[in-house]
Amino acid sequence: SRPMSDLALPAARPTLRAWLTRGLRASWPTIALIAAINTGIAGVLWIEDPRPFWHPLLTVQICGFMIAYCVNVARPWESGRPIRTLAAAVAIASFIGIVLVILAKGYSWEYVVAKHSTFLLSLVAAFVNGLAVSLIFHVRYAAAHAQARLARAEAERHLLAKQAVEAELKVMQAQIEPHFLFNTLASVQFLTETDPPAAHRLLGHLIAYLRAALPQLRAASTTLGKELELCEPYLSILRTRIGARLSFAIDVPDELRSRPFPPNLLISLVENAVKHGIEPSADGGTITIGAHREGD
Repeated sequence: SRPMSDLALPAARPTLRAWLTRGLRASWPTIALIAAINTGIAGVLWIEDPRPFWHPLLTVQICGFMIAYCVNVARPWESGRPIRTLAAAVAIASFIGIVLVILAKGYSWEYVVAKHSTFLLSLVAAFVNGLAVSLIFHVRYAAAHAQARLARAEAERHLLAKQAVEAELKVMQAQIEPHFLFNTLASVQFLTETDPPAAHRLLGHLIAYLRAALPQLRAASTTLGKELELCEPYLSILRTRIGARLSFAIDVPDELRSRPFPPNLLISLVENAVKHGIEPSADGGTITIGAHREGD
């Protein structure tokens, strides 16, 4: 049998209508900016044009918006050869624009033939001006797309880093918990025969620890209060096992217990305090967990 990936339908190509419609996608500020640039170019051309201002204005607006449309359809910033694609789009748009100008102004074929050099000069001017303005927009859009790709890559990098840390914490927790649980259950079994009340208290601490620990196995975030609910029975269990060599105190205001906190970070610090601070010392010591706010 063929794998499911081979049976997947190929991605549908955009229709001609969809391909042409995307040239109309532009924001109103961009349209206003293009119109302003076209008006400025028309004003420069009008200096040596004896006809009314609407003549160069109509010519430049038609050619300018046609160039903008064709460039938007071609999308050179997504092409492997952006400059070549941009120049081709501007050339095609300039020719179409001059044809539309002839139709809009109602010039006859005889007039176009007689003034062919003028129309050819207009075509070259439309191409040069359109290419210059389009290059500015192309650089702007290319920079925006590059910035967006960089932002997406940075977000993905942070997400992967977060997932790596979470996975490392899960592995560390999975390595520590079985050893801790087995030792605690062995202590319960021993105290059941020698000191039943102490075994009852130790079992209660173990239940409280598991009640706090199990919901966090798949949690991506937690609070300081939930972390304390994990640390307090953990320390109570160790105090029952170690004896008077271990004491602990928790000094955390209630208003801070709802604050977000990295999962399993506090219990790791407490475990290190026991391993490197309490167990090597003959006299033991006190573990204090405190939290306070500084500014924000």
